[in-house]
Amino acid sequence: MLASVPPKYLIGLKKVVLTNSSGLPRRLRRAVTKARKRKVRIVEARGLYHPEWHGNLAWIEIFVDNTLKRWEKGWWLKFNFWREAKIADVLFHEIGHHIHFTRRPEHREKEDVADIWLVKLRKNYLRGRRPVLRAIFFPLRPLIRFLRKAIGGRMLKRGAISRAEFDEDFKER
Repeated sequence: MLASVPPKYLIGLKKVVLTNSSGLPRRLRRAVTKARKRKVRIVEARGLYHPEWHGNLAWIEIFVDNTLKRWEKGWWLKFNFWREAKIADVLFHEIGHHIHFTRRPEHREKEDVADIWLVKLRKNYLRGRRPVLRAIFFPLRPLIRFLRKAIGGRMLKRGAISRAEFDEDFKER
């Protein structure tokens, strides 16, 4: 997944840590962070971006148990593609925070900027994956786009994706 991100966006990023939220010390399990102007408990977060601080390089922490939490009972996780997609979404979102913080600062909501970068990096990643499937599904693009937009609209209403992510994913090309 990291190989699909252009190297210029990864400058200053030291590591990506995959962990679980139960391994956090008590102090961090009780701590909160802000997202979209509200407090979110770190123990419930799917991932965190830790910016450069006191000479330490930036790093990303992904909580795999929280990322796959709502999917654990479904048959979806039996397929590696879906697990990989869920983790990729969190990774690309957090890399979006890194890009926003270090390369391309914007004066908008931080989470919206990270969601826009999530869509851009996900498209870049999927473009290089499974070229045979892309060739097979090429004639079905209008139908797939229609279905994705309908499902995306339902996810937007449920709050599963943000308005910025939906707009970026379906803007006119």
